[in-house]
Order: sequence, then structure tokens, then C-alpha cells
Amino acid sequence: MANIVIVFDSLRGNTKRVVDVMSELFTAAGHEVKAVKAKEAEVADAEAADALLLGGPTYHKDLMNTMKQVLFKLEKADLKGKPGAAFASFGWSGESLAIVEDTMKNLYEMNLVADGIKVKQTPVSAKVKKEVEPFVQKIIEAL
Repeated sequence: MANIVIVFDSLRGNTKRVVDVMSELFTAAGHEVKAVKAKEAEVADAEAADALLLGGPTYHKDLMNTMKQVLFKLEKADLKGKPGAAFASFGWSGESLAIVEDTMKNLYEMNLVADGIKVKQTPVSAKVKKEVEPFVQKIIEAL
């Protein structure tokens, strides 16, 4: 059983829907999940995780400010080599994924175990699950 920490923010509930589906899938596979909003994220949580997932929505072709702040905060964490992955939700473009992945890979020197995913906003959880399931499975296989 792995301890998976998901740090996220959600503007209109779409990223939260993605996090909820991921949490259900990880839990069903026997893993412990701690999902925390960006403002509540702590360095200790990130360091204690067996895998760290970071994600947020794209807003005006950029990452939300709260997620930017947590990325700065996590610079203090020892994340080198830690398994992780990035995810994003979007309505039109989805640039936030590249920002988070780049930070995880190049600044934190994390081991990205799955290609990041961008999930187009939708109120349909079944559609989110279909998109998220292969992503979660790759992460589980890497643990």
C-alpha cells in the first residue's frame, strides 16, 4: 500500500472532480490517498508521500495563482527522485499541465512515472473516469 498525496486547486469544480475520481481509483486499488487543496499543502506531506501528484486548472492560459504559490512552497521539499505525475483540467487550452510538469521534472528533479493528463471540463464523472483510469493505472504500476 502506497501513500499518495494529491495537491490541487479547482476553480469551478472540474479539477476537484478529477481528484475525486483519482482518489476513488487509488483507494480501490488499496492505496492511501491524501488530497489537499493548494493553500493547505505542507512540505511535510509532500516529503512523506510515496507518490506526489500535482494539478490544477488553466486560467487565462496560465496556472492558477494558488498552484503557483504551492510550487514555490514545495521548492523547500526534498523531492529528488520521488515518483510523481501532473494533471490539469481546462476549458479551452490547458497550458497549466506543462508548467507543473516542467517544475516537477526540472526544478524538483522528481521521477515522473506517467505522462501528465489534461481533462477537458465536463460535469460527467463517468467521462472523467474513462480519461483518468489509464493515468492512475500507470502510476500504480510504477509504485
